[in-house]
Amino acid sequence: MKNLINICPRPSTSNHFSNISLSSSEPPPPRKDCRICFEKGHGYHFGVFSCRACAAFFRRCHFLKENRRRCRLSKGKCGPNKNGKWFCKTCRLERCFRLGMTPSNIQYDRDAYKSSVKKIKDSAENITEPKRDATSLILINKTSQVLPYVDLSQLVNKATRMLLNPIFTKKTKKMSNLEQLTHGLIELQWSQKDNLAEVVHLSVSDVTQDMERSMFGAAKWMMCSERIRNYQDSLKIRILQAIWYTWGRLERIATTAKLRLEKKCEEKHFVFSPMFALNLDEMSFDASCWTTLPFEEMQYFYVPRELFYEDAVLEMMEVKPNDVETTFIICSICFHLTGKRFGGEIQEKMDHLQDVLSNDLHEYYLKNKNSMYLRRLKQLMRIKENFLKLRSARMDKYEIGGFFNSFNPRISNPEFFEVLS
Repeated sequence: MKNLINICPRPSTSNHFSNISLSSSEPPPPRKDCRICFEKGHGYHFGVFSCRACAAFFRRCHFLKENRRRCRLSKGKCGPNKNGKWFCKTCRLERCFRLGMTPSNIQYDRDAYKSSVKKIKDSAENITEPKRDATSLILINKTSQVLPYVDLSQLVNKATRMLLNPIFTKKTKKMSNLEQLTHGLIELQWSQKDNLAEVVHLSVSDVTQDMERSMFGAAKWMMCSERIRNYQDSLKIRILQAIWYTWGRLERIATTAKLRLEKKCEEKHFVFSPMFALNLDEMSFDASCWTTLPFEEMQYFYVPRELFYEDAVLEMMEVKPNDVETTFIICSICFHLTGKRFGGEIQEKMDHLQDVLSNDLHEYYLKNKNSMYLRRLKQLMRIKENFLKLRSARMDKYEIGGFFNSFNPRISNPEFFEVLS
């Protein structure tokens, strides 16, 4: 295997009356507009006649319990533009509440979900798991310097080509975007072994191969979504920069929870790769490329059950999300972090993408005759909130480490390698 790691990111509304026939014997029924954005409404959602997009927006904002922000214009009187687009989330949410939207007013007599999902029979792309200690795509050039130079350029270039030339994409157009991403996640996990070897020490090679698996996996997974494939190339790259490491960690958390429930590994194990499980009780690893300090002196930063999000694994085991729900959790966390990192127009796009995926989950529940899904949605959102709290605590630790120059700053492509949390 070639060494790639060198260690040396709506259509405009038509005229409301353009399709009305004047020769009709009876006038067409009047169009009912969404009371939030004044675009074409769909039905009663949360007690207010609204469109799907505004209903999804309210659902996500309420159940994620997002902190209320200030009005973007500091006047509290923002409204939608002529295409129904809101640029101030605060005013949009306030209008939802003011008109009476509340979770206790859910209506169950909405349109049935009529889209059929074609069963995909194509086999997954043959993903070969490198043997442990195989050569890595990350090259470490050790010189006379105290710390080596970590060159990620080949890894980043290959992952970027996967984004811009998605030759691995399957034909899943009849699926929703959430179902497309679920399908992609399942395919990427098909290389997972049931009989896992146990390891207690992570080598530099183990860590670099995990980085490769995470970046390539995230790139392939993103390209399963038709909506993401249609984004501008620059936005695709920004998204990959923001999510690849977190995506890899979340995928391993979900896999660990699943295999523990199936008794394929013990509670002391974290499924670090498709080939082996890491013993968290006895773990150590070679950190010579990332710090000048020995592992024993860096244990404040490398608490095993904290490093691998043990609390998130346990919560996954308690909630037992299925594949679609697991994908929704991963999407919700990754695209939230993308918007938070870059802000501005990218945050607007990520908010809209999360609205789409939230609506996809809503339709999935209705299609599976699970209209009373609010309690389930709260459980999924609790997993997200707790993961973000754990991640924030780790970020605080990394900030302390950076203050004391504990980590190696000599890394290429820093935009892909900010803080591995």
